[in-house]
Order: sequence, then C-alpha cells, then structure tokens
Amino acid sequence: MNRSWRGTLALLILLTASCSSFEPGKPMSMDEDNASNKVDEIAFTIPDGFEFAEGVVFAEFVGHPAWSARFDASTELEGPAVTAANPSYPPLSPVSCGAPTRTSWTSLGFTCEAEMMSTSRPAPRSGDPVSVTFTRGAGGSSLFIYCEGH
Repeated sequence: MNRSWRGTLALLILLTASCSSFEPGKPMSMDEDNASNKVDEIAFTIPDGFEFAEGVVFAEFVGHPAWSARFDASTELEGPAVTAANPSYPPLSPVSCGAPTRTSWTSLGFTCEAEMMSTSRPAPRSGDPVSVTFTRGAGGSSLFIYCEGH
C-alpha cells in the first residue's frame, strides 16, 4: 500500500471514529454490571430485595461522568433498611413531593409516592455529590441514585 493510501485510510478511520454515537451530555444506557461498579465507587450498599431496573450515564469529553440509576423491589421494603445498610451515609429523612428531585430521575420512572425519604453526601472515593431517594408505594419500593460527576 503506498503512502497516500495509508494517509487516506488513517483519515477515514479517524473520521469514522469521531462520527460515532457519542454526544456529550446525552444520556447513554447503563447495564447492571456498570451500575454495580458505579454503586461500588460511591460506597453505597443496595439492600437485599432490590434489583437493578435501569440507569443512564451522562458522558462528557473530560472528567468523571454524572450518572443515575433506579433499583426496584417488588415488595414494600422499609427506608430504615436502606439507612442500616449504609452507615457511612446520613440517615434517610422524609421528603415531600414538592422537594426538588433530579430531572434525570424522571427519565427513570420517578413518581411521587406516599412515602419518600432522601439523603445526600459526597462520595468517599471521588468526592462527587451523591443523592439517594427511596420511594415506597402500592407497586413496591424503589431507590433512585444520582452521582453528579466532575
């Protein structure tokens, strides 16, 4: 292959790679393994009974991306179980429907429920602020987690 073809091929590969689906700030789906890793990074324990439902990562060009995830339990678990599983986090406190919530949670199916509790703090390893909201209603319980990224 001559030199000009190599240059053309290299340019074509570079252009193809730069035209991929990556769009800064656009949410990208998160799978269960990725969510588990993210939860480990913020040193948060998902209590038994909760299962990963869905999550998104908000990719940027640089830094640690923000992310949100939802974990559901088919039974109505108690908020104190979440607090007990996470002694390094402040205890969950009751919040009302009018309390500010992360807009990213709406895309994960967040709805105002009869019982809602919340906590927040910087993640120990990254220092990124983390918000957790527990909801409990007729359909079961959910945990919504948001890590701000940097």
